[in-house]
Amino acid sequence: MMKKRKSRDLRSRGNGTVRGFKETRLLFVALLSILAAGGLLGGSAVLSIFPSGKDSEAGPKPAGTVNGEPFFQEDLDIYALELRAAVAADYGRRYNLPGVGAKFWDTPYGGSTPRKTLYKLALEKLVRNMVIIQEARKRGISTPESYHDLEAERQAWNAPTGEIVYGPEKLGPAEFTSYRLAGITGDLKKALLEKELAPGEAQLRAAYDSLPVELKYAPWNASGTVFKWDGGPSPEAELRTALTRGLAPEAAVRELAEAFPGLGKEDFTINSSYVSKEDPYEQELAQALKAADSGSLVSVPGEKPELYYVAKKEGGGILRFEEAPGLGQNKWINDQFEIFLNKKIKAARVKYYPAPAN
Repeated sequence: MMKKRKSRDLRSRGNGTVRGFKETRLLFVALLSILAAGGLLGGSAVLSIFPSGKDSEAGPKPAGTVNGEPFFQEDLDIYALELRAAVAADYGRRYNLPGVGAKFWDTPYGGSTPRKTLYKLALEKLVRNMVIIQEARKRGISTPESYHDLEAERQAWNAPTGEIVYGPEKLGPAEFTSYRLAGITGDLKKALLEKELAPGEAQLRAAYDSLPVELKYAPWNASGTVFKWDGGPSPEAELRTALTRGLAPEAAVRELAEAFPGLGKEDFTINSSYVSKEDPYEQELAQALKAADSGSLVSVPGEKPELYYVAKKEGGGILRFEEAPGLGQNKWINDQFEIFLNKKIKAARVKYYPAPAN
């Protein structure tokens, strides 16, 4: 079931936490352990596979700290679950492995085990996100009081609201962490852009100029006729000649019907702003048509080749910097943010329990 939430404040609320969070945390860890023991996570236990301190009556012992702020075992587990499939696929590809067996995670390949690689990558991602939160907090941006409080926020987000809404009814740990970090990262970039990383015009122009040409096209609309046929030779040359003579698409189809049985036509309209990023065909079509002019005939490859006659084209063309300074600004802050963040990560004081031995 999908539901739409009203705007919900995901920010930290003073010292408030979700009641029953400790119990929820224990249930969460127990569930991960059951999944791992049951082999549902692939091979030997993938979650909670990293060494950690033991819990005490005073509470869970941190698995490490970043700039003095603690993180816990299940914080690493979130990234282990998120990254494990990629690590397994990478090892399988590099060492030509037939599959992931029970001993996969502890078998050395090239001097290291997949478990140690997974630990390293999970720790790197966790440290990156903790540093982002810490830098945001320094600049007055609303963040969780500690990294571990992300789980408390997730529990609050998933709590029933009694509202009829659209969207995911509940978010898992990895989904919520990505969602929350995306917002914090955006706010941090905005703060840096306004002060510490504020660019001059020359820097913005240089950033704009460095963008690939395909990202500089203005939005456009195209409409016209798509010609389709049942295999065989392409009627492109004949159609081009007929259309150049001034024949309408319908007349061109009738004229070529005998030479190209099955030739037909359909009307089409496409708006570049609404092309689906998840649809490879739409992406290919938009790529083929974005540089087309009105009156042109464009071939679009595919399982069944098609010819698009662009009767009308509006917009398009490569934007100048003055027309789209925001593109340069986005390029600038994205590049500079990575430089800024890498410096902060390099300077971070990271303490953690030793990685797996192999």
